[in-house]
Amino acid sequence: MDTGTGISYCAEMSEQIPDQDTENGLAELERLRSENAAQKKEIERLGIFLAELETTNNHLVSATWREREMKKQLTKTLGDLRDAQQLVEAQHHRIAESINYARRIQQAINVSEDELRAAFPESFVIYQPKDAISGDFPWFFRNGDYAWVAAVDCTGHGVPGAMLSMIGNLLLHDIINSGGSPLPGQILEQLHHGIIKTLKQDAPGANSSDGMDAALCRIHLGSGELVFAGSHRPLLLQANGETELIAGDKYPIGGMHYKNRLPYINHTFTLARGDRFLLYSDGYTDQFGGESNKRITNKGIKAVLDDNNAASMSEIKALLENTFNSWKGSNKQIDDVVVIGISY
Repeated sequence: MDTGTGISYCAEMSEQIPDQDTENGLAELERLRSENAAQKKEIERLGIFLAELETTNNHLVSATWREREMKKQLTKTLGDLRDAQQLVEAQHHRIAESINYARRIQQAINVSEDELRAAFPESFVIYQPKDAISGDFPWFFRNGDYAWVAAVDCTGHGVPGAMLSMIGNLLLHDIINSGGSPLPGQILEQLHHGIIKTLKQDAPGANSSDGMDAALCRIHLGSGELVFAGSHRPLLLQANGETELIAGDKYPIGGMHYKNRLPYINHTFTLARGDRFLLYSDGYTDQFGGESNKRITNKGIKAVLDDNNAASMSEIKALLENTFNSWKGSNKQIDDVVVIGISY
């Protein structure tokens, strides 16, 4: 046996077989490398998370400041709104007080039912403004054996209508107080010119058509003579059990838009005891309602008299009020209402 060759072979084999410690060291090294890589990834992930967290925190800080500023602005806005509300409420209170005061003045000037009944015991007045104050007004004047009564409907309602009603009321009294016993047609003509002069409707360039419509009667308390003239408003006369509607003329009182006006026509009747008549503004007949949401019309108010010949005037008043309110139902009142009823 060649001992030298055997020794050489063993040496080679010992170089090829790894040492156990070396293998363990390599395995540990590989584990450490894996852990290091994992830790590196975790550090990178944490770095990204921290960056996102910092960004989020910056947004929160910014949002917090914005919220504070918004709260300040909201607090200021709420304060401004409260101040504005208090101002509006104060103004509303002052306006309401003024309107209520105007209503008391208007009611004091208008004829009362008691004043009318002093001349005509069987009579009534229905006065139902659309708002607190009215553009319609009842008017009455007595001089000796003559009495004048009118239902007047001014342009508009509320404050503008009320201002016109005051003008019309004063002008009517001035016309009657000028003397004599003027016929209704003459009074309406003078009232027309008085409105034009008062409102300066004849001034160059003026185009105002404000004015009023009216149904006006003169009654002689002794003879029962009734003279009627109307501007767009009718007389509803019930005599001998028959009800007749006498239309007024088509010309309004006031305004310059009718160039070829004719005088207001006087219609004369003789009343017997128990005969009665109604004067009214269009706020009653133009009210929408009923099953078909239509106007009451002259036919509707006439039916109240036709269907209740034997009723007293106080009953007729209640029937007219109930008919109007029932017809109106849940609808809004569209205009001022004045109805005057007189039994001779």
